[in-house]
Amino acid sequence: MGDLDQLAGMNCSTPIVHSARPALVALVVALFLAPSLHAQITWDFSEPLDVASETYGNRCPRLALDASGNPLVVMGKTNDGLYIATSEGGFFNAPQALPTEPGVFLSDAEGPDLAMHGNTVGLAYQIAGQWVTGAHFMRSDDGGSTWSASYPIAPNASEDHFMPIPAFDDDGNPFVAVKLGSGNNVQEGVLRSLDGGQTWGPAEPASFAAGNGIACECCPSRTIYGNGRYHSIYRRNDANTRDMWLVSSEDGVAWDQQLDLDPTDWQINACPETGASSAWLPDGRLASVFMSAGGGSSQIYLNLSDPASGDAGSTTALTATQFSSPNQNQPDVAVGPTHTVVAWEQNAGGWEIQLSVAPNGDLPGGLVDVAVPLSESLSGSNRHPDVAIHGSTVHVIWQNSADGTVKYLRGTLDSTSDLAPSAASARARLVRSALGQVTIQQALPLSAYRIVNAAAATLHGGRCDDLGTATLPTPASGPLTLVQVEDAQGWTLLRTHR
Repeated sequence: MGDLDQLAGMNCSTPIVHSARPALVALVVALFLAPSLHAQITWDFSEPLDVASETYGNRCPRLALDASGNPLVVMGKTNDGLYIATSEGGFFNAPQALPTEPGVFLSDAEGPDLAMHGNTVGLAYQIAGQWVTGAHFMRSDDGGSTWSASYPIAPNASEDHFMPIPAFDDDGNPFVAVKLGSGNNVQEGVLRSLDGGQTWGPAEPASFAAGNGIACECCPSRTIYGNGRYHSIYRRNDANTRDMWLVSSEDGVAWDQQLDLDPTDWQINACPETGASSAWLPDGRLASVFMSAGGGSSQIYLNLSDPASGDAGSTTALTATQFSSPNQNQPDVAVGPTHTVVAWEQNAGGWEIQLSVAPNGDLPGGLVDVAVPLSESLSGSNRHPDVAIHGSTVHVIWQNSADGTVKYLRGTLDSTSDLAPSAASARARLVRSALGQVTIQQALPLSAYRIVNAAAATLHGGRCDDLGTATLPTPASGPLTLVQVEDAQGWTLLRTHR
């Protein structure tokens, strides 16, 4: 566990589980009944719903939310194409065929991908067999109801521009990462459009300064914009050592930042065909999840980095002790105003969807060893999840093999009103010096603070100075303690203090 986000008023209603073995139910109940430990979701449906019938396929399921928080799902059908199902009022409309070019390359890990900017949806995809000039982009400015023409991203290219993964900058212009080149010469390439996706600049080699190695040729990138910079996270291949790197650029041309997010240094003589998922936390850090088998089995890892300060941060296994030799893959992360949710697929006698949720201030510890299954009541394999958050509402989709559909769950995060930071308190933070001294900074002038334990008992209290700073006593070794500061909204939680 970590910060005190959920000590203030967590309740104990339905845990995140539909159907499970008695031993697992006991574990889930034990975890969720401890009010100071973990967050909780109350699901709207007793069983996962079908987004649509199997008529529309279930390949490459992708989830996004419009500006009002309504989910839209894109799915593919082999030898047919892509469909989009939009929603209003909580349930999905009949899917509509997307007006893509014929021959869309459908691969669950490497296939089409979505990006959102308000109500604008960006879709990037590849034409099968056209690895050089077949990358395309199209957009909808009304939440997926109507679509632009499909524009080629690199119509005059002379080398592979494979697997475009889109994002939008703050002006609503798209950019994509691609695998630039082939064989032993693959680079991470990024192309930008300055006119909404109609025309594109040249592919800029974004990974050239990231040390030895090439871009893993069939692991999808994760593009994201923030702090005035373009970012791409890709899996690097350095003589078959595969790890995750973040590169970023202010102008999309000079890629002057390189951060190694993955200390596991996985050695494998094959392409894993799986990439990262990332989202910005309210405090400006970047939460990224990815799979690595560098520890001996395929596990999901969470990295918390601060690209703005050049800090690669820490990397944590999400199920350090919960499962024995898990086979995990295809993680997805979503960050809301108060909570972070991670979903992934896991094989232990069959592929199931696992989900972990924690308050944002309780990361990374709050996400560790609290995973619960979402799909055990369903037959067949359950794979390739996507998750999204709007306010306190969580949306999850995944692919089910038994009936060929995409499954959907929606739920509400409990007790989020106690966790939402005020504008003033969001600035307050803990800073640790090189010698281990911890100070509160940027709190309200003369505001009170307190250090509490996991049972919410105050261990020490004091007051910030007229600059909103305070030096905390050096903690003795022992159980985790937590820091709160007082503002106009009451007590607000800061990051963990040990």
